[in-house]
Amino acid sequence: MNVLVYSGPGTTAELVSHCLHTLRRFLSPYYAVTPITAETICKGQWLSNCALLCLPGGADLGYCKALNGTGNQHIKQYVRRGGKFIGFCAGAYFASASVEFERGDQYLEVTGPRELGFFPASCKGAAFKGFQYNSEAGARACTLNVTEKLISMGSPPNLANYYNGGGVFVNAERFAGQGIEILARYNESPHLDAEDGNAAAIGCRIGAGFALLIGTHPEFSIEALKKRSSLAGYPLVLRRLQENENLRVKFVSSLLKLLGLRINDQNTELPQGQMQLHLSCLEFVDAQLLQETLTSMAKPIGDTTNHNIIDSENDVFILETQPPVSNTHTALPTSAHLTAQLDEIGNGKSAFRLKLHAQSWPTSEETPLFNIPNYFRYLRAEQSRMPNALNFGTSLLYGEVVTSTNTILEKNFKLLRTLPAGFTAVASTQTAGRGRGDNIWVSPQGALVFSVVVRHRLAHQEKAPVIFVQYLVGLAVVESIKAYGDGYGDLPVYLKWPNDIYARAPAATAQSPPDHKDVVKIGGILVNASFDGGEFLLVIGCGINVTNEAPTTSLKSLAGSTCPALAAFEHEKLLAKILVRFETLYEKFMNTGFKAFEKDYYDQWLHSNQKVTLDDMNGASARIRGVAMDDGALVVDELDEFNNETGKAFKLQTDGNSFDFFKGLLKKKI
Repeated sequence: MNVLVYSGPGTTAELVSHCLHTLRRFLSPYYAVTPITAETICKGQWLSNCALLCLPGGADLGYCKALNGTGNQHIKQYVRRGGKFIGFCAGAYFASASVEFERGDQYLEVTGPRELGFFPASCKGAAFKGFQYNSEAGARACTLNVTEKLISMGSPPNLANYYNGGGVFVNAERFAGQGIEILARYNESPHLDAEDGNAAAIGCRIGAGFALLIGTHPEFSIEALKKRSSLAGYPLVLRRLQENENLRVKFVSSLLKLLGLRINDQNTELPQGQMQLHLSCLEFVDAQLLQETLTSMAKPIGDTTNHNIIDSENDVFILETQPPVSNTHTALPTSAHLTAQLDEIGNGKSAFRLKLHAQSWPTSEETPLFNIPNYFRYLRAEQSRMPNALNFGTSLLYGEVVTSTNTILEKNFKLLRTLPAGFTAVASTQTAGRGRGDNIWVSPQGALVFSVVVRHRLAHQEKAPVIFVQYLVGLAVVESIKAYGDGYGDLPVYLKWPNDIYARAPAATAQSPPDHKDVVKIGGILVNASFDGGEFLLVIGCGINVTNEAPTTSLKSLAGSTCPALAAFEHEKLLAKILVRFETLYEKFMNTGFKAFEKDYYDQWLHSNQKVTLDDMNGASARIRGVAMDDGALVVDELDEFNNETGKAFKLQTDGNSFDFFKGLLKKKI
């Protein structure tokens, strides 16, 4: 299920970022927290898999312009049918029946009715004087008195919240009979009419759904606020918010629990700052060649000292060599000095410290969550059994915390085009993992998350179309899991077309083939392609639940549910097996095409003879035949009312359709 944060007109990238950061902190890995545009909201295709829709702060006139009419109809439909909604500040104004903001002020006044009307009366503000657009002039640490409903869910009875322009829900207590409940009140008297009341946060029962409207900004973390302003008095606001940070965390947790969402246990801040990467190779001579290549790309910035910085398209890499490549190499700058230079580059790029290990592999102290020496030993052992697989995985980039392994490679084309075939990036945690479309999420510790570079020559395209590469990766993953060791061959792991790995839940019945109610997703594959110099540069990303139980199940649970129980999977060993098997399959694919793998692929997938309906064919029934060997499309045969084939067949391409296995639907994507 998705948690969606509005990112269209009316809000800002910074305000959206606050919501994404806080919601991921509390809700990952159980939900995919991702932005959603106004255009997407208006199309309505998000309705069926949304667990929460969030409207951040900003200016609600922009929301009106983008969402009035169709967009708001979809939002109301979603909530009334059981959906959950949060509006912070401007999002709360927008979700009330009317707005009354700074009436009489020729520069600030915004008044008028609003379409959503989750709160059936007016949201009136600003509750406290001093608000200015695009400024912290009116910001304060505002004390909230929390009501019993949230206290029973773990909220403190009172706390300070960041406030800047939020409103009062006028006379909210009068609407208790209409499903409105006050959740928090302003402790200080608002600068409004006394009869308006002091409701700062309310819950609204809307049909089968629920909306939270909040006048303050509990989604703002203190770390993010520290960077915002140097206005006089602002440090005092920050000091008070810092003192209340633990209380804020409990308050946000109680809000999400009230919505019935599943909260992770740790509620820890996502990693911040410069992320550390380690680059090493199976053979040290290869590491030295990579070191020379990357160092030649580096350049000084800011002053005359050489800090060996690669300013790539999407990210910045600060190189640390082992040992220094020349006498002119200087030690890495201090964090303060480096931060100043990165600010000069700007553009919101992520910064990575990249240590090149050209003489020895990283120690377990440097990479405690992934043992690189063990990985290379497993890789060498696998290669000895597959003599034609000698490249994939031999160059390894590892980060304990990264944004996304696919993003690091695919979005930094300057770097990507220099990398050898089989170059692999692996991470223990991703803060912005990527899926198909615009899906992003936090990948938790325990998942095996990696990306591998494949250089696919255009000359191979006729015999070995690039679209089949995703099928080869999926086949390599499932076969590697089942070939992990003695006893693993019967683990119920399957391929779901086109790019997912599924498993029978440990508690499910052991029927064959599995019923769709018994299987859950444990992995996914994403292939990004660029074209350069007569070849496709493929970045193939994969994530597999190995030891993490959430959000579905893991290979560890599958292995532990057998009798006798099998040993848990090691990330290092499984990765080595997958890369060597994938390279073996890929080399054969270059010579034979995908036809040679057709039977093996069907042996592992979920869909043989499965009946589905065609959404864009007026609900016509069809039976899945298989994958077309010429273009990789999914082929289905139309059925009549008696389940007999009509003679008509349809092809569905992976880039234009999605397959909902749980509903048995094939539907055209828009």
